[in-house]
Amino acid sequence: MKKDMLLGAALAGLTIGLATPAPAQEPGELKCYGVNGCGSHASCAVSEGDIAAVRTFLGSKEFEKQFGKSEAHSCGAHAKCGASAQILNWTPAKAGECKAQGGIVIEEKDGKKVAKKA
Repeated sequence: MKKDMLLGAALAGLTIGLATPAPAQEPGELKCYGVNGCGSHASCAVSEGDIAAVRTFLGSKEFEKQFGKSEAHSCGAHAKCGASAQILNWTPAKAGECKAQGGIVIEEKDGKKVAKKA
């Protein structure tokens, strides 16, 4: 009985965490990777595919230098600190803002994620 209650509480907690909405992107904004700060400025969902795309784009040595502490995560609250702490995150930004900050964008090409400078 106690085990069932704990399991139910854990599932409820996961459901609430997954239901947390991603920060809204305004029209004309894109996901600008690598320019954000800590948790509240980071946005949701950095996947293993995103990390792999940026690693391929930068090369392993440069990726480790810039984002070597990166892990896939599902939401900003789990994002920890961003680029200054070697963690890859993204934040919504207009293309010009992203480019001016040296950001990276990720696109889908032939079913594969590909990173490039904004």
